Amino acid sequence: MKAQGYVVLSRNFRYKGGEIDIIAKNGNSIVFIEVKGRRNLSFGSAKDAVSYNKQKRIIEGSRLFMLKNNLNENEFDIRFDVITIENDKIEWLKNAFT
Repeated sequence: MKAQGYVVLSRNFRYKGGEIDIIAKNGNSIVFIEVKGRRNLSFGSAKDAVSYNKQKRIIEGSRLFMLKNNLNENEFDIRFDVITIENDKIEWLKNAFT
């Protein structure tokens, strides 16, 4: 991430109802990133583990992070990414949900 110009603002940001794994800034974007890993696919893919309810909780947490850090949502591009790790393969899904 650092090689691509991202600055990590927070890791494991906890709030009532959940946690956001990584929050980073890249240019004018604040990126909220969920990291999911799977050793095997017997319980589904890592991508599938980021359910609609999980997405809603991350979005709620992002608003709390912005408020807590005096960041105006209108001044930044907000993005939600998912990084999956399966069988030692890392995939970065940018704009995974809105």
